[in-house]
Amino acid sequence: MTIFSNTTRIPPLIFLTFHLLLLLSLGVLEAQAKCKTGCRLALASYYVWEGSNLTYISTIFGKQISEILQYNPQVPNQDSIPAGERINVPFSCDCLNGDFLGHTFTYETVFGDTYDKVASLPFANLTTEDWVHRVNIYETTRIPDGVLINVTVNCSCGDRSVSKDYGLFTTYPLRPGENLSFIAAAASGVPTELLQRYNPGIDFSDETGLVFLPARG
Repeated sequence: MTIFSNTTRIPPLIFLTFHLLLLLSLGVLEAQAKCKTGCRLALASYYVWEGSNLTYISTIFGKQISEILQYNPQVPNQDSIPAGERINVPFSCDCLNGDFLGHTFTYETVFGDTYDKVASLPFANLTTEDWVHRVNIYETTRIPDGVLINVTVNCSCGDRSVSKDYGLFTTYPLRPGENLSFIAAAASGVPTELLQRYNPGIDFSDETGLVFLPARG
């Protein structure tokens, strides 16, 4: 048996390998999580399409109609909502897999559903075909009828380095004609510069995609 004395030198490669294994065992070199926690409340801006109503929307999001109405004082307490309007739907914004903020809803497929159709119609472009596809096992062209699939919607809990004034955020799908100035003036009432800082890298002039809008609780 070999015993290392105080004067014995351990080869650098052996020492480095041992050090790396120790760090890995302690979890020091694990990839840093992009999020640690979510927030209790976020809002989804749901664009009401022809044929949808509060009952349908409450079923899609698993929320009681009374819960939805709390965030929509402009909506009369009735099932029918004119097509083309938007309503806010509350949901929890979770840290999913320590990687991103979002919430995964469960949706039961019907005949003719595709990932693109589910994203664009039942979920009113609050997600994308790619996002729905990546969290499910079925091929795009082979989605069975009457099965439960996952639908993930992204969300935001804010950024204190941008502003401490907002803790509630809306996931907002842009529609044609809705650019940065429109959103600032009509949808959120916050300065355009602040909107851009909360959505780095987003080109509002595209008038498509998702943005996160600060809202006051």
